Amino acid sequence: MLVFAASAAVNVGSRAHPYKLGAVVHSDGFAVTVVSVQHRALAGRSDVTVTIRATNQAKFQGIPFVDGTLGAVDASGFTYSSLSRSCGTIPGDVTVLNPVRPGATVTVHTCWKVANFDLKSLVMYYAPYDGSRETYFALH
Repeated sequence: MLVFAASAAVNVGSRAHPYKLGAVVHSDGFAVTVVSVQHRALAGRSDVTVTIRATNQAKFQGIPFVDGTLGAVDASGFTYSSLSRSCGTIPGDVTVLNPVRPGATVTVHTCWKVANFDLKSLVMYYAPYDGSRETYFALH
């Protein structure tokens, strides 16, 4: 479950108002920050690699994003998931992260192959498996 520090009136973290690049978001005992976004252009598509820093603020070890999935969505609602549109093997992939001890910070990556015309509207989301509210992160 994500804890939202921003005002609910603005609905920060929603698809319409994603957290800004570099914002700190608290999620399941972790302080999570999207650090950078890189595009590697291919023919008609780009690999979009997102670098995320997560600090374990809990009193026990854990894994960030383990209770949900990370994906990306464009303005039309087309979704990119790591299961169907991934970039293949990437160093530090968030899906193979080991447990993180309390107080430790890890840097992980996630990546999608994205149609070039979707790059400007693309946002990342975290969708908890329990069906609770998705959280959105700006990628530019």
